[in-house]
Amino acid sequence: MSSAEQALATGAQHLLAGKYFQVAAFVMLLYDHALTISDEVERVWKKRISGGSLLFLLNRYVTPLQFIIIIDAFNDPRWPKSVCSRFVVFEGASTVVLVAICQLIMILRVYALYHRSSVILGVLMTLWTAQITVSAIGLHTGITVPLPPQLVGCILTGDGPIFPCIWVAPLVTDTCIFGLTIWRTHRYIRDSGKAPTLYLFVRDGSAYFAAIFMANFLNTMMYFLATEDLKAIGASFSQLITALMVSRLYLNLRQNHSEFSELPYDEETIDGVELRVRSRRNRGQSFLTQTIADLAEDLDSGYYPDRDDKNSGDDKGTIVIMSSMSLRRKLDHIPNNV
Repeated sequence: MSSAEQALATGAQHLLAGKYFQVAAFVMLLYDHALTISDEVERVWKKRISGGSLLFLLNRYVTPLQFIIIIDAFNDPRWPKSVCSRFVVFEGASTVVLVAICQLIMILRVYALYHRSSVILGVLMTLWTAQITVSAIGLHTGITVPLPPQLVGCILTGDGPIFPCIWVAPLVTDTCIFGLTIWRTHRYIRDSGKAPTLYLFVRDGSAYFAAIFMANFLNTMMYFLATEDLKAIGASFSQLITALMVSRLYLNLRQNHSEFSELPYDEETIDGVELRVRSRRNRGQSFLTQTIADLAEDLDSGYYPDRDDKNSGDDKGTIVIMSSMSLRRKLDHIPNNV
């Protein structure tokens, strides 16, 4: 076998491996959809639509639709080379947008965790905007993998050190989100030791961060160490595991909210005032409020912040119950002399 034939055979093997890896990742996503479709119906479709659920549905259904087109471009010989050179731009841009949607869900989740801190939101949204910008710059350096006429595939890769920013930028954002989650959780547990929803936040956040970190790290290493036709072999898996983990995270939070919202009314006394409290979302909430509540409902359930602990020694026998974020805000405005 001549050197040219050997190179062609090696290229064909690498291309086939990339196609198998992509199809396997797509099947993984579809299998997870099948496993969680009943949860989706109960926790999303049967509930009131909010910004959180819209982001979930975009991530849930636009991603597989995008990959149907990508898989066809990978395998259909009718795609001409001129079309492929333009298609890879769509492939990369749609990936950046869909990953950004996943990141936005995580950002709103942390925003809710920090009781809607404008500082936290500003920092994370700035980071999110920078991520999209840097990813777009990296995408601008992308090219179509050059293939001999015998091989079929429209595959995006890069030819410079900036291209891996497509994976490095989300990794930086995820690291900041995970760090903020751990820090806030530490504060909650230190102050009260009673915050059941936070354990769900940390569990899902840790699993999400570990999976996404390893996938993006793998892509970055492959780009710098692998041969030209294998540089982007893990790109599909990275995007699909991100979509899968975010969908799981959202459904788990909605499960926690559903269980909490079924609690009966409780009679509580706050500074001598009897209140009937129920951990159900206020019907008058704004669309943004509902979005935040979707991502962190009953976060304050069982949590007693420092300022409430300081007042717990009053002779009135105060019982402070924070059954939702909206209830916390209402109770803060109750006069002390009521």
